[in-house]
Amino acid sequence: MGYLKFEPTEDSPKILLDADLSIFQIMGNSTPEDVNKIYTPVEEWLNTDGCNLDNCQCKFFFRYLSTSSHHKVFGILQTLDDMYSEGRKLSVEWSYESIDDDMLRLGLDFASILKIPFEFSPRD
Repeated sequence: MGYLKFEPTEDSPKILLDADLSIFQIMGNSTPEDVNKIYTPVEEWLNTDGCNLDNCQCKFFFRYLSTSSHHKVFGILQTLDDMYSEGRKLSVEWSYESIDDDMLRLGLDFASILKIPFEFSPRD
C-alpha cells in the first residue's frame, strides 16, 4: 500500500498518511490558494490506499484554517467517520494551541456532528 507525504509550507500543512503503519497526520497552517491541490490527494488516498486504514488515531493540528480548508477538512473527517461506522477502529486527536479557543470550538463542533471519537489536546 502507498503512502502520501507533503512537506509543510507557509500556507499548507504537513501531511503524512500511511495505512500500513496506521499513520494519519495533517498539521500546520492551512490557507492555500488552491485547497484542491492539497486536499484532493488526501481524499483520493482515503478511497484507495487508505481505504483499509484501521487501528489509527488520526491527528489534526492547525494553527490556522481558512474557510475553504475548513470545508475540505470536514469532508475528510466525514470519510473517516464513515469508516468508523463500518467498524474500523479509528479516532481523532484534535490538537490546538492552548490559547486558541476558536480552533478548540471548531473541533468541538466537528465532534458534535460526527460519531468518530475525538480527543482534544491543547499544545503550548
